[in-house]
Amino acid sequence: MATVPVHGWLAERIAVTPLYWSDLVLGTVWPLVGAVVARGRPRNPVCWLMLLPAMIGPYHLLAYYAGYSRLVAADPLPGWEVGAWVGCWGFVGYWFATPLVPLLFPYGRLETAPRRACAWAVVTVAGIGTLATMLRPSGTDPVPGVPNPLGIAGWEWLHVVMFTCAAATMLGGTLAAAVLLVLRTRAATGAERAQLQWLMLGGLLMVFSFFSLLLDDVEQPALVGDLVMLVGLLGPPASVAVAMLRHGLFDVELVLGRAIVFTLLSALVLGVYAGVVAGARLIAPGSLTGTCLIAFTALIAANGRGTVQAAVDRTLFGHRHDPYAVVAHVGRRVAPAGEPVEAMQHLVDALRSALRLPYTAFDSPAVATASGSPVAGAGWRSFPCRALGRELGVLRVGRRSANDPWTAKEQAAVEEVADRAGTLAYAAGLVEDIARSRSRILSVREEERRRLRADLHDGIGPSLAGTALQLDALARRIDDPHLAECVRTLRDRLRSTVTDLRTVVQGLRPAVLDQLGLPGALRELLAGYDTPACHSSIDGACHSLPAAVEVAAYAIAAEAVANAVRHSAAGRLELTARMEDTVLILSIRDNGRGIPPKHRAGVGLHSMRERAAEVGGRLDVTTAPGEGTLVRAGLPVGEQR
Repeated sequence: MATVPVHGWLAERIAVTPLYWSDLVLGTVWPLVGAVVARGRPRNPVCWLMLLPAMIGPYHLLAYYAGYSRLVAADPLPGWEVGAWVGCWGFVGYWFATPLVPLLFPYGRLETAPRRACAWAVVTVAGIGTLATMLRPSGTDPVPGVPNPLGIAGWEWLHVVMFTCAAATMLGGTLAAAVLLVLRTRAATGAERAQLQWLMLGGLLMVFSFFSLLLDDVEQPALVGDLVMLVGLLGPPASVAVAMLRHGLFDVELVLGRAIVFTLLSALVLGVYAGVVAGARLIAPGSLTGTCLIAFTALIAANGRGTVQAAVDRTLFGHRHDPYAVVAHVGRRVAPAGEPVEAMQHLVDALRSALRLPYTAFDSPAVATASGSPVAGAGWRSFPCRALGRELGVLRVGRRSANDPWTAKEQAAVEEVADRAGTLAYAAGLVEDIARSRSRILSVREEERRRLRADLHDGIGPSLAGTALQLDALARRIDDPHLAECVRTLRDRLRSTVTDLRTVVQGLRPAVLDQLGLPGALRELLAGYDTPACHSSIDGACHSLPAAVEVAAYAIAAEAVANAVRHSAAGRLELTARMEDTVLILSIRDNGRGIPPKHRAGVGLHSMRERAAEVGGRLDVTTAPGEGTLVRAGLPVGEQR
């Protein structure tokens, strides 16, 4: 970053070569990504190759030092010859980096003969070009007026060698590396294939930019060519960064946050400086305003580093460094849930979001839920979930990669969330026990009602009716009028009792279920309608279901059919009932106008939902204006009788 102000200051005094944006990208972005890789995998040669272009900064500064000593200062400064010599060849790092990075990415190994041959050819040609550049009789590139102190007079042919080697490595070597990268990508699988695809995209972008400059016959401004070169040189480091972020390459997530902060702050300081220098030249040429403002900007950047770092860390890595923030985030997401199972789903979703995890899941006999999917080959960590001294389930946290770093703060956060998951699992178990007990009570009740109705209807009712007939016959045979009247009074009371008994019998259970069974009762619901045209499809396995399921299914069907006939204005109504394993699936569909969006559910819809819930089932209503309504109930029947 110091190169920019030094270049601007020296350019006002002597002739210097323009500073290209592509050189700035090559000297900052490539080394920045290389430093991140070096932090995670210092033995990988890819990182050191990407650090080579960092020489561009010192190369310019040393050349400017030599230029100031030679052309501006009254007396030569010590060591200016070294600066002048480095200024002749310090740019050659990217001759090695641009073709070798695609060959060695991602693991730094040359596993095939073509890649080894290409790499050795690049190193050999680039080495020859570097030697020719060091000894060529010319001025430094940044400051042409400063000669090469080691240049050999009369050896101008070294210029041809230098340009030939540069073209061979930057164009030929890069193109060969890109072709080999395409072939490797086609043969790779899994995460490595995705990583190579990203680098292939960046490499092809760089090759395209190089060739677009060579093949463009129209004379173009220098800035346009510089921008094209800039875009091309951004391709490989951007691709490596995406591979690291998206596919966990090199396990450098913790370093990326600081790298991004450094880049943001550097861009801020550089941008402000450029604006200050431009303004100072217009307002007060030669003043110290620019220097003061850039120092002030650096102070602001230093003070704001913590805030920027926290924001970047939160964006990339969630709250993994703040266990309390993780717990608070999970608590906010869980609070609106209406039942333990829903709350558990919110919990695993929130934990995955808070820690930027690929996969979280909870498993227990009472509830099982998951969020995301595990990374292939990475596995997961398991945390026991306890409540009231009992282990009620396991919370699984997916690894981001096989060598995923795990901090003590992350451990503490997940353990705290696991305790909450244990409490929710305990609550879910209680809810399930209550629902199961309620279902058993309801089933026993309905079975008892069916038995009682049969006993009353077939036993006690006919017996009482027969007794009333006998009393009537007895009253006709008695000669004493007063006694005969007493017998008739008993007969009338007995007949009234029979009537009341029949009313009780009818209230215990719909009579049509005992008369026709559930299939016949469902068909009877559709009988007698001309509009809508009613059709039914009822599985033969729907016979002999538990009494509670029969009553619930009949009540739901009756309410749904009545609603469709009265309110839907449908032309067609379909009722289907079938068994799927041990679940009765009951569907009532019409092609009417549907339920309005702002319609408030009435007693009928609530009653249908309660009927389904009583037997441990579920009722769903799907509707859209003008597209009809579908009422679908799933009623578990357990083992059929």
